[in-house]
Amino acid sequence: MYSFALTGGIATGKTTFGKILQERCPGAVVFDCDKAVSRLLNDRQIQAKIVSALGASVIDHVSGDLSRNALREEVFSNQSSRKTLEGILHPLTREECLESQAETATSGQSSMFIADVPLLFESGFDFGYESSLLVATTRETQLERLKSRNGYDDVLVEAMLNAQLPISEKVERADVIFWNEGPKQVLRRQIFRFLETLDLLT
Repeated sequence: MYSFALTGGIATGKTTFGKILQERCPGAVVFDCDKAVSRLLNDRQIQAKIVSALGASVIDHVSGDLSRNALREEVFSNQSSRKTLEGILHPLTREECLESQAETATSGQSSMFIADVPLLFESGFDFGYESSLLVATTRETQLERLKSRNGYDDVLVEAMLNAQLPISEKVERADVIFWNEGPKQVLRRQIFRFLETLDLLT
């Protein structure tokens, strides 16, 4: 079974990559770290740990639940808070990833396991992958997509991008690079060529 780590900057197109790959290689298993984090943030015990570590400012005082917006503002304006949150979430996410990888390997139902890890290089998130796959764009494209897609203001967008390594550094570290500046079909062709090298096209 092939094991790959998929990464990139925020809004570079990792989710699109995963969808295209699974359309062409339906048996591939993609573990999405962002979705795992989202599930963890819905867990009451995890929420309690986060509030205890970061304070009541991250609580929605109407519902009493963890406020995703307040949490986002806090961690992207305070590096210490971001490291604290990562210290809570990253080990649990890696544990889920390893469980999914092991299940995929032992089931024998898939020839490819990919973990979508946004902070692969920043966090040293290792699960025994054989190659790293990077979906890359220019910083300008990231800015444009974040503003139009998410409606974030300039200050938050800059803070989010500054929390990650520049794409240029990720390009130097990655084993395989997919450039996602043009139409989706251009990315699709790159993915197909990659699958051809693995002899996994259906």
